[in-house]
Amino acid sequence: MGLGKALGFSLLALIGLNFLFVIITQTISGDLNLLFSDISSDPLIILLIFFGPIISMPGTVFSSIYLQVSSGTIGSSLIQSIGFIISPFVASLIAGRTGENKGGSFGGWMLTAIIGAVALGILAFISPATLLYYGIPVLDPIVVLISFLMSGAVNGVFYGCFSLLFTKEEMY
Repeated sequence: MGLGKALGFSLLALIGLNFLFVIITQTISGDLNLLFSDISSDPLIILLIFFGPIISMPGTVFSSIYLQVSSGTIGSSLIQSIGFIISPFVASLIAGRTGENKGGSFGGWMLTAIIGAVALGILAFISPATLLYYGIPVLDPIVVLISFLMSGAVNGVFYGCFSLLFTKEEMY
């Protein structure tokens, strides 16, 4: 029961926080109306909104935040990068608190990361133009699926460590 609870709550937290950060970013940049018109014309963009941070490696995102802060460019791109770190982090903490044991906590978060990566991989097969519109080149959908799965696994292990730290079960 701990695995299912951790999976459900972490998936819900990841989707909600990603959507919140996209709304904040688009509001700051002034493109909120454009976002909703894009969603109405291509509803598959919702998958990118819900699971976008899963395909970004944590090291790349931290480097991006560092470069933006050190160069003084503080704007919607910085908020988006911060969202790429905060939403998986909070979702993994929620998985850690709702999982009844360490396996349930880590497994719940890992399954959340893999589900997000697979959803975006399926999007590469169904509508590669949607990914291309957001700057993700799709030359071969199989290669894109494998790279998304690798990113999901890296994010699963990286943030899974935090879910293990916040598990209710004691270390010994």
